[in-house]
Amino acid sequence: MKLNSFSIVIPSFNDLRILETINSINMQNYPRNKIEIIISDGGSDNIVVDKIKTAITENDNLLIEKDEGIFDGINKGLQRSKNEIIFALGSDDRFCSKNALTLVNEIIENGSDYVCSTIKYTDQNWQPIRNWNATKPSLLNFIFGRQVAHFGYFAKKSVYESNGYFDINRTVAADFDYFLRLSKSNFKCGLLLEHIVDMKLGGNSSKNFINILKGNLDIFKAGFKHLGPLIFIHFLFKPFWKVREFIISRS
Repeated sequence: MKLNSFSIVIPSFNDLRILETINSINMQNYPRNKIEIIISDGGSDNIVVDKIKTAITENDNLLIEKDEGIFDGINKGLQRSKNEIIFALGSDDRFCSKNALTLVNEIIENGSDYVCSTIKYTDQNWQPIRNWNATKPSLLNFIFGRQVAHFGYFAKKSVYESNGYFDINRTVAADFDYFLRLSKSNFKCGLLLEHIVDMKLGGNSSKNFINILKGNLDIFKAGFKHLGPLIFIHFLFKPFWKVREFIISRS
């Protein structure tokens, strides 16, 4: 079986938790020379930058330039990626399986153009809070309240080149908009049901009630653009899936 090369983009700004993220990549049971880490840093202080430099290899790329937010930082990394399969991972997230890239590679080699995997939301100590099961980006799934985990999404470079990158004018819903566009394409989706990524809860969009409202308004606008009034059905069913995922994680 062919071993595809991976580019893993990590947006970062003054967050030393990225060292654990990098370590989870270095611990993969996959040839390290087939992995390129691209850290898109928005201008961290020298202490953070120096520590990042000690954790990466000569195969990796540290980009230090100001950006217009997390999705702009991700786009900068995606556009500079050199390898066949691209993945974005948060600076406070991690691979929880050492076989993550091996499993994704197998699905790609079986004919998929991109892979959606299962992730798990955790607290700051990596204790599970909620499962987010692998979900195919389809219009039917979106209408009935399902969403795709951005930090569980692996894609061939050609998918990004065809589907486009993230709309940085959408501060929260850029990934929602991206996957709605992807759902209209002819690219083949593969699902990885195994939980391979831990994602810490508590990002900017969910840190307080005002941000939650703003985030949902941004999602509504993106959804209305693609789904029209059917986006109301999405918001009706969305809480059901979150409760279900929470219950599963506790079982």
